[in-house]
Amino acid sequence: MQHGTPTAPRPQHSPPGGEPIKVGHHSETRHRNAIDKAHRAMGRAVTAERDAVETARRADVATRATDHRYNPVTVKNRIDGLEADQRADQRQLDGHTRTAFTMGDGTKVLAVTDPATGEHRETLTARMTARADDIAYWSEIRAEQIAAGQATDYSRETIAPGDQVCYRRQWYPVRRANAKTVSIPSIVGGSWTDTIGYHKLSGHRPASTSR
Repeated sequence: MQHGTPTAPRPQHSPPGGEPIKVGHHSETRHRNAIDKAHRAMGRAVTAERDAVETARRADVATRATDHRYNPVTVKNRIDGLEADQRADQRQLDGHTRTAFTMGDGTKVLAVTDPATGEHRETLTARMTARADDIAYWSEIRAEQIAAGQATDYSRETIAPGDQVCYRRQWYPVRRANAKTVSIPSIVGGSWTDTIGYHKLSGHRPASTSR
């Protein structure tokens, strides 16, 4: 008794070349189901890839945070330093005037710096362009650290006198909220006050909840 060659099951996927659905044909239902299945599989694949990318990004942020260069306080200090250098170079590009000294009668003697020209100007421009890239990079790192809860983003808009702030695992009352720092009682117990950069704070308790 001879047996015929077994027939392989028909694959459940869209026809090659994107063959259109034959409306009313006996294959219409199977064709539509295959398309729906393909769409669902594609959706799951896109979601899985998006989740994998986000997980890898968070892991990368966490790994970098263990590197001293990526310490949140170090990152903020670096950005501040780069921005200060950028402003200094911009003053050289634009030229500036400052008070050199004041005479006994109150007359101010000015020192005038002309705008940079020639090769010096080209050097300044190139240096500022490269530094702008560095500022953008480290600013992105800081934004990621803030989003991941590894860095704080306090300011005088969020902290007020009478609040409490945490610095080096100790809580202190805020005496004054400055542009870039808070003033707190001396951390060594003196009668004076210390100023601490907002980015160095690790916690904040508003006055209404700090009691």
